[in-house]
Amino acid sequence: MSNNGWVDPRIQSVGVAGMRSYLISRGWQLQPQAGQDLLVFGGPVDDDGEPIVQVLPSSERMRDFRMRAEELIAALSIFEDRPASDVLTDILRVGVEEQAIAGTEKNGSNAFSTLPTRDV
Repeated sequence: MSNNGWVDPRIQSVGVAGMRSYLISRGWQLQPQAGQDLLVFGGPVDDDGEPIVQVLPSSERMRDFRMRAEELIAALSIFEDRPASDVLTDILRVGVEEQAIAGTEKNGSNAFSTLPTRDV
């Protein structure tokens, strides 16, 4: 159950890879981990000049992953001054791009190699 009023059902499609790639693409720095269960990101500085820190579970299988993803997206919408649904859309887009790149690297080909060919 979510306590965030903005929650979009697409949140169920958010994965760690997409969140991580999105944050890094926005200038967040992955910090050395205290443990392997958490990803810690340092971001822009707050009003006191200290980096803002956001924490995300390192696996979608962790019990609180969805709740933490909701909280992170809500916080990012405030930092970026745009709707949480737009942040979510961008995270999902980055996640799809990551999967496409991973698939290409895995099979050692380009995205077009899976298209059927025909003799002309």
